[in-house]
Amino acid sequence: MGWQKPWISIIARTLLGLPLAAVLGVIGMAVASALSVFFGVAGLPTLLTLLMIGAGVGAGIGAGLMMLRIDSIPPWPLLLAAGLALALVSALGAWAGFQVGDRISAIEDANCVGVCGYLFKPRTYIALGATLVANVIALVFNVGYEGVFGRWFRTEQREPGRSAGNQSVR
Repeated sequence: MGWQKPWISIIARTLLGLPLAAVLGVIGMAVASALSVFFGVAGLPTLLTLLMIGAGVGAGIGAGLMMLRIDSIPPWPLLLAAGLALALVSALGAWAGFQVGDRISAIEDANCVGVCGYLFKPRTYIALGATLVANVIALVFNVGYEGVFGRWFRTEQREPGRSAGNQSVR
C-alpha cells in the first residue's frame, strides 16, 4: 500500500504549519509585550497572562491556516469559531508550557545551584506549549477530516465518464 494524496497533504500542511505557528506565536508574544509596556502593566502575573494570550492567538492563527483547505472553505462563522477555539486552546497550551517550563527550570536550578544557565527561558516554554497544542489539535482535525468524518462533509463526487445527471455517491 503506497502513499495516498490526502496523507501527503496532511504531512505537508503539518511541516508548514509548525514553524508558521511558532513564528506567529512569538510575534503574538512580542505584540503582547509591547502592549504591556504601552499600557504600563506593572505586575508579573498580568504580563505573563498577556504573553500567554499573545502566544495563543499567534499559534492559533498559524495552526488555523494549517487546517484550511483551498478546495473546501467553510463559511465565515465556522472559520471564526474555529479560529477562536484554536486561540483559546493554544492559550491553555501556553499556560501548560509555562507550568512545565517552571518545573524544568526548578529542576535545573536545584541541580546547578544557580551556577548553570537555563536550557530555555520561560517565554520559550510558553511559545512551545502554545505551538504544540494548537498544531496537535489541527493535526487531529486534519486526520479526522481526511478519514471518516470528512465523508460526511464532502459533496457528491463525479465518477470519470459520467454526466452530471448520473452522479453516484461514493
